[in-house]
Amino acid sequence: MSPTNPGLVQEGPSTVTTELRTGSIGLGGTLMQSIAQISPTLGIFYTIAFTTGQAGISAPLTYLAAFLVCLLIAVPMRGLARHLPSAGGFYTYVSAGIGPKAGFMTGWLYAIMVTVVPAALAAFTGAILQDELGGKYGIMIPWWVYATAILVVCFACAYRGIVISIKFLVVMTIFEMLVGLGLAVAGLIAPGPGGLNLEGFNPANIQNGSGFFLAVVLSIFAFTGFESAAAVGEESRDPKRIVPRAIIGSLVLIGLFYVFTAWGLQIGWGTDDLASLAASPTAPAFVLADRLFNGASLIILIALVNSGLGVCIACTTSATRTIYGIARTGALPSVFARVQPKYRTPIVAVFVQSAIALVVCLGIGLPLGPYNLFNMLGTTGTFVYIPIFILMNIAAFRFFRTRHPEEFSIWAYVVAPIVSTVALALIAYNSLVPLPAFPVLLAPFIAITYVILGAVVLVGRNLRPANRDWMARAGELPEVD
Repeated sequence: MSPTNPGLVQEGPSTVTTELRTGSIGLGGTLMQSIAQISPTLGIFYTIAFTTGQAGISAPLTYLAAFLVCLLIAVPMRGLARHLPSAGGFYTYVSAGIGPKAGFMTGWLYAIMVTVVPAALAAFTGAILQDELGGKYGIMIPWWVYATAILVVCFACAYRGIVISIKFLVVMTIFEMLVGLGLAVAGLIAPGPGGLNLEGFNPANIQNGSGFFLAVVLSIFAFTGFESAAAVGEESRDPKRIVPRAIIGSLVLIGLFYVFTAWGLQIGWGTDDLASLAASPTAPAFVLADRLFNGASLIILIALVNSGLGVCIACTTSATRTIYGIARTGALPSVFARVQPKYRTPIVAVFVQSAIALVVCLGIGLPLGPYNLFNMLGTTGTFVYIPIFILMNIAAFRFFRTRHPEEFSIWAYVVAPIVSTVALALIAYNSLVPLPAFPVLLAPFIAITYVILGAVVLVGRNLRPANRDWMARAGELPEVD
């Protein structure tokens, strides 16, 4: 510990030889890890009805506003990623900037969140398959069968290693984005009532300020996942250069994708009839595809399933690498840092994460229902991301102010963190007031449970006098360039 600043770990981070497969992926693969965890087509196809209902014709602007807020979050994260390329991600960032206790709680929250997210996404994707294939083609397979198959594929990819996982993500992510862009372009070529126009980008058309704000809130969390490039930093080539570029690059690409696709979907539906888009009982993308692609909504279904599978694979990668990064320092049992000799994957973390995801998916999804599970755990993720991002902002300020004052920037490490922190606090308030209905009502309490469990591990295990060695290693870095 630094004698002049006891809140920080040692001034010069120690290094450790990583056992993961270094140099396996380039900028494209790292970029696709982030984009896949954002889940592009699910993010736009299943938010456009809500954002239109709240913001009307100004829905494209809500995605633009959310993109700008997320850029403010990404600016300090980019700086940390450049100096701290570790599989521990937020654990390493916050440990190096604030201290090991805060770092452990941040890493714990992120790890447990991305461990259970595949359960929710697999259930949701399975439910979409059940509804669409059952309703249109009479294929009556229950959602949990599809969900189980998705989680099995995720396990197989995680077990076999980062290269095969990234290959899956590159192909799937490019495909789903091309489908989303294709549908938007088709909407612009064959617009509905109201014709081709740019009214969605005119701020004067914002009629309901509170509704617009709520739409921005949802849109912000449609961007989350851009941070996951950090999880594969140790397995990428030149991580100090690639990871920061992937964080910003994924945000820029998804920002452009969301704004353009939202505009194209609204135009294709018809800007004179947006009330029916907001109230559509079927995802508007399916309705538009049936009209614009001569009934070929099956393409949209494939893209959505592709997106669901992609985000599950990406989250599995993020979860297992974060757990590995924490365990390697001793803050979790060392068994979680065990690496499979042939494929160089954190094998115990892979098995445990996959088992938890399957148990949550079936154990809670069957009695509660797949859509309720998705909404509940998705909202829980909102409450978990907020403290993680705020702690990361504080860590970036302290890290650059004390360790790299020559790189300290008022804009990057004061203005951007303050603005994004205020935005995140407003998001938290508007997510709680008024209280949501059951089972989403449980989300903040689940998030609090995550915190309590982490505190129990921290106090009951990690702060015992015989177990405190991890605190000196919490900000350690792998020997990668």
